[in-house]
Amino acid sequence: MKKSDLKAIIKEELINVLEEMRINEAFADPEIRKLAQLGGLEANKWTNFFRSFAATHDIAWDKLPKGTLNKTTNMNDPLIKKGLAFYVIDNDKDNPYGGDRYFDRVVRKGVIAVSLNGKVQYYYGARRGGAATLGPRGGYKQGSAAGRGVRGTLQLNKLKKLADYAYVMDFETYRGGTKALKAKRADLKLGKDSFKDAASWKKANLQRYKSIIDARVGSRDQVDKMTAQIVKIANEAITTGMEVTKMGKYDELVTTINGNEVTILSVTNAMTRVLRTYAEYIRFENDEQQADYSKDFYKGRKENAAGEINQALKSFKSGNARQIERI
Repeated sequence: MKKSDLKAIIKEELINVLEEMRINEAFADPEIRKLAQLGGLEANKWTNFFRSFAATHDIAWDKLPKGTLNKTTNMNDPLIKKGLAFYVIDNDKDNPYGGDRYFDRVVRKGVIAVSLNGKVQYYYGARRGGAATLGPRGGYKQGSAAGRGVRGTLQLNKLKKLADYAYVMDFETYRGGTKALKAKRADLKLGKDSFKDAASWKKANLQRYKSIIDARVGSRDQVDKMTAQIVKIANEAITTGMEVTKMGKYDELVTTINGNEVTILSVTNAMTRVLRTYAEYIRFENDEQQADYSKDFYKGRKENAAGEINQALKSFKSGNARQIERI
């Protein structure tokens, strides 16, 4: 090996180490700091999880507030299905799925894998001097899995059995460079649009609800009423929060629902997700009515969407901030 090549490798390793130190020190959420130190996500010559995930999904890790990441032993937590999840074991374990290969017999403690929306994440396109991207299995230039990535363990059902606990995060809330966390005043978001006042947000919110209703082929039912109730509660909460400005514990605008404080950001994000689910419900219902041989499939999907809306309504009625954040 040439001396110049050796210097280049050392330089790259130093950059990776310094970058990891910089990110870890800047984490505002203590749980993210703990996660980074558990092992399994360490930066090396080819991979750096936090830098790669930030580059892929535009997440500003250093701007995420306390409470972003939550520890759970419930492997059916909704954020495992629709969020970012880190699967952790506290001590080395025998790998029941490893087969005969020596290096696959033990799973080392730390973060054993990472999933996004229920799909295990892998590095892609790693190259010297640049950050890899992250994505689900399959496709061009797939590399190793994020975390320990031990052979035989990288299916969601196996990870749930192996992990002692998981760290979960509502990924969609913090996409887009976490711009809402960089400002004192929150933008009211509905889909891709942003609004600076409650009235314009309410108007767009109601219009979007009406446009979804208009897409229905058959008669209206209880799901319409549940969604309308959620829209009403959310609009009233936003109006209250913008009329009487109050900053919460983590320097975010808050409002009240049923006497409980909830961040405006949580309400607007939850409202967006409810309307997205409601649109899916309408689409599945239309498909069910028009299908010849797949009626049961669309009926099942429709009922699942209705169940999610029902649960969201309960969360909005109670004003439980944690439940609203997880919608």
